[in-house]
Amino acid sequence: MKKRIRKLIKISAIAVGALLFTLFVVVAFVINCVFTPEKLTPIVLNVANRSLDADLKIESVELTFFSTFPQFGLKVDEGFLVSKVLNDSLPQKTDSLLTFKECVLTVNLLDYFLKNKISVHNLSLKNVAVYAYRDKTGEANWEIVKTSSDTLAVEKDTVSQNKFDSEINIRQIELEHANLIFDDRNTEIYSRIDDADLRLRLVLTKGVSSLGVEFENKNFLFWQQGELLINKVAASLQTDIEVDRVTSLWALKNTALTINGIRLDVNGELKRDTVAKRVGVDLKYGLHAPSMETVMNMIPEAYVKRGQVSAKGEVKVYGTLKGNYGNKQLPAVSLNIKINDASARYEGLPYGIDSFTADFESYIDLMHRNPSFLNLKILHFEGADTEILADAKVEDLLIDPLITLHTESAVDLDALAKTFPLQESVTIRGKLDAGLNLKCRLSSLKKQDLGRIKLAGRLALKDFELKDTAKDFNFLGDADLKFSDSETLQAELEIREIILKSKRISSEIDRMKAKVVSTNPQDTTKIVTLQCELEMNKLRANVGDSIKIYSGKTAGTGKLAPEEQNPAMPVISLSMRTDSLFFNANETKLALGVAGIKAKLEKKNDSLWIPRGIVGFDRLLVRTPEFGLPLRIRKTAVTIDGPKITLKNASLKIGHSDMVATGEVTGLYRAMTKNETLKAHLAVSSNMIDCNQLINSFSLPEDSVSVALADTVSSTEMKLFMLPDHLDFELQTDLKKVMFEKVEFDDVRGKVDLKNRTLYLRNLEMRALDADMKAVMVYRADSVRGGYTGFDFKIKDINIAKLVDFIPSMDTIVPMLKSFKGRVRFDVAAEARLDSNMNIRIPTLRSAMHIKGDSLVLMDGETFAEISKMLMFKNKKKNVFDSISVNVVVNDGSVLVYPFQVSIDRYKAAIGGEQGLDMNFKYHISILKSPLPFKAGVNISGNPDKMKIRVGKAKYKDEVTPVAIHKVDSTRMDLGKRIVERFHRIAGSR
Repeated sequence: MKKRIRKLIKISAIAVGALLFTLFVVVAFVINCVFTPEKLTPIVLNVANRSLDADLKIESVELTFFSTFPQFGLKVDEGFLVSKVLNDSLPQKTDSLLTFKECVLTVNLLDYFLKNKISVHNLSLKNVAVYAYRDKTGEANWEIVKTSSDTLAVEKDTVSQNKFDSEINIRQIELEHANLIFDDRNTEIYSRIDDADLRLRLVLTKGVSSLGVEFENKNFLFWQQGELLINKVAASLQTDIEVDRVTSLWALKNTALTINGIRLDVNGELKRDTVAKRVGVDLKYGLHAPSMETVMNMIPEAYVKRGQVSAKGEVKVYGTLKGNYGNKQLPAVSLNIKINDASARYEGLPYGIDSFTADFESYIDLMHRNPSFLNLKILHFEGADTEILADAKVEDLLIDPLITLHTESAVDLDALAKTFPLQESVTIRGKLDAGLNLKCRLSSLKKQDLGRIKLAGRLALKDFELKDTAKDFNFLGDADLKFSDSETLQAELEIREIILKSKRISSEIDRMKAKVVSTNPQDTTKIVTLQCELEMNKLRANVGDSIKIYSGKTAGTGKLAPEEQNPAMPVISLSMRTDSLFFNANETKLALGVAGIKAKLEKKNDSLWIPRGIVGFDRLLVRTPEFGLPLRIRKTAVTIDGPKITLKNASLKIGHSDMVATGEVTGLYRAMTKNETLKAHLAVSSNMIDCNQLINSFSLPEDSVSVALADTVSSTEMKLFMLPDHLDFELQTDLKKVMFEKVEFDDVRGKVDLKNRTLYLRNLEMRALDADMKAVMVYRADSVRGGYTGFDFKIKDINIAKLVDFIPSMDTIVPMLKSFKGRVRFDVAAEARLDSNMNIRIPTLRSAMHIKGDSLVLMDGETFAEISKMLMFKNKKKNVFDSISVNVVVNDGSVLVYPFQVSIDRYKAAIGGEQGLDMNFKYHISILKSPLPFKAGVNISGNPDKMKIRVGKAKYKDEVTPVAIHKVDSTRMDLGKRIVERFHRIAGSR
């Protein structure tokens, strides 16, 4: 019997196993061979795009079973849904409704076939971005389900044939790492939720359905009518919602809303009106477990440790969210906080809160149906040798807030530090005494109409310090402020010391006295006139790590007054004198000694003030990280007109170089703080410019003493240099002396442009090497390894030996020059790449040159000795050429010498040929006139170490025609144009 049972079980197990195995094989076959992603993807896209007024794009759709076992599922990768509701043809940014990286839907098919029930096991989306947009007319990009008459008829007919009247059970809908933007132009609301996680549970039945929600996010941002109202808010929500599908009523149950760690209990109803397209909101909220202990625990743990606290008193925190949300409608929100006769003490601390009373109420209606306000009716704190009594009110909150404040307070921070268990990073000490009456509108502060502030009373700080090392914050104050009139702003300030340190901004004021007087503000359309007298020992301020300001002993006056043309706009007049002023921005340093400023600041908009005036100084020093030498300016005054600074005969000194500049500089502040382009149009004169020192200072650090002390720089020390970026200079030069390598240039006149790290010398005239010169040159280096130069020189009557010294590569390009003595005219246009030592890379050289001279002496040389012996010259040591006119073209590593005519001894000859830059050459001399009874030619080939000279047939039958000369001149002019065009192309010039 037992054997039979075991055998039966064994057979059954084998049968079930075989059946399961077969089932798994069938499922695997169906998934991998029948319903493949290649087949499913177009089907899903077709169905979705037919039923949605949107364009769905997905990478792939995959049928799953094993990864979602025991449920079947669909996995969708890289989805992108674009709504067509607002724009049917050309999609805009506002149409991008949804994107996700992965979507997985799992369902229980057996429930549908056996129980007539839809069971969604899980719907999850990862890395979701939602952009919900509604335009000014109320049309929304999320209303994408098609509801045409044909669709409705088909749906109605289908429902009548296959009636589904059971329930829908969605176990979980999950969004991970979602970023949601809600942009409602209809109600002028913009909100953003960052890095949110959402979980939903849904059960739909014929009567009452249920919805469970779990939500949390890292930050919530909310704008309304261009004003930022909420930011840096982390929230979480847990709720169960009962949905009456007949009445469209949603009731919130067991709802907990946590905002930045503060838990609120919420209950109420939402009612949807599908005809009017709006939702009625009626919610009430309150503090979870309201008590003084709860209030004490609301103090951020970053400042106060959690500890055992004994407290008593009545605490009420409650509010409402009530109204309609829909077309041009938003609900209003209210908040009430009441604390009556409360007290508290932390265990183990000597002081406590003896009495605390507060009464605060607020009401905010973003649609302006009713006035919005904040009202602190009373705040009374007693304990730890401290008493604070205050009341405040803000009326017209969403229009032009009217702020009213009254306080009488005496605060002992040393005792308060023994009242609360502060974190080790937090320090408070000192005393504060305040008795203030304030009344002003926020618009007065925004418009800098400070004279319209009504302020009376006193504020005294003595050894007052608030410090938090964890947040790198420190405020230290020792000051007395007195306000003597409640109708106008009359103030006397004595600041003995103020120190503020934070991650963003730091400042320090030492010994400052100020007196402020304003006129009676009768005319409400004009800025109230306000005058200020100021004395200060020291001011230091840092903005981030990039901007630093320091001012020494300073005295001055200021005036805030209405602009003549527009009395509603303020103008600040400033007159001050300081013994020192320093300004650092992005490692650029500016220092002034004994400076005087007389200026006006005109306001153009909320963030733009235009300065106009004069800044005078005894001396100015400027240092930049790109330039190794400091710029020194002697006693002068500059005129400021907005971003434009005008110089007049400003005397500058840079190392050995001196300059006098007149003209305009534009954009100095934005160039120093934001690395924008600095522009200048200047006329520059100088007695001495040391280019060697200036060039080397571009590649040496600021503290390099060698740059400043070196008197001479040899040519071997010259290095390729990169010009500063973000400069656009146009200079008209008149320079008496310029040193470059070993050459001294005199009376240099012409235009110099510097733009986009490119130097352009335009038609410069000068004298050097005992010759007159004209020059056009372009220079640019994108790195210290290589650069570009192009130049067009015209040199009159220059000694050949000095020409070879001036352009050393001439000895390689035209080696015959070293055999001549005399003076020539030399015209050359060339472009080439430069190596790191500023030498021309000969293989990259393209050049056309013309050399012309009279009565040139041919010196003794190996080539001449051979030729003179062969042709039986009378004078075999030297001979004089009547005239020479040579045209040479260099291209692709080859030097081509066009035929030219010479007369020497008893001969007239034509010479031409070509030479490689490897010094191998091939020249031909045709004898046109000689004592010989026949014409002949001489062929010279080889290299300077090994030459072959042969007599042969003359190639040039007659005198050389002007065709060759014209061809070289044309090449030279084309190169000159190319050089100028290259500058305009690189620099983006006009």
